[in-house]
Amino acid sequence: MQFSSKRNWTHYMKFTVHSATDSPDPVRNAAVAGLLDTCFDSGHGGRTFHKQIPHGRLLVWSGSDLMGHVGMDYRVVRVGDATLPILGIVDLCVAPSARRQGIGATLLQRAEERARGQSFALAMADDHRLYLRTGYSLIPNADVTFLAIDEVRCHSVIRRDLSEIFMVKQLAGDAWPDGPIDLLGHLF
Repeated sequence: MQFSSKRNWTHYMKFTVHSATDSPDPVRNAAVAGLLDTCFDSGHGGRTFHKQIPHGRLLVWSGSDLMGHVGMDYRVVRVGDATLPILGIVDLCVAPSARRQGIGATLLQRAEERARGQSFALAMADDHRLYLRTGYSLIPNADVTFLAIDEVRCHSVIRRDLSEIFMVKQLAGDAWPDGPIDLLGHLF
């Protein structure tokens, strides 16, 4: 369903919020898995997650059709000597038929509003345009250590320069510190 302006879609679509502790819903799970498989070339293999189930999700629906998704992962990371509470943006995507209507930006904004107490929002993005428009910036010298997970199996700890994809937005407190980044877990 296409709408004539970025504001019109909000009258026809419904947001829902879900927690990892919610009761399983086969219809919702099938919709999430289908949207993730449609939007990400690597495919999620019919799963509702790529690496781990996010702590929370925001979903946008048009009737029974899922139009947008963002997962939210809450954790601390270490940057140099600082330990920072962050919101990890997980699998932000919008159905191809609903793109360029502000849904992705609205999902980011609502996820950030829910991240009370988090200093930063972090995302990994091959396409930076939406993130740059919404206040994110690339982290220069993003020397990142993380737990590598492939096909739902841990296989190693990796240290890699992710400067081309690692993005940050300050939500509260001081500016992003310099130093190597330890995600203390998997990539989002």
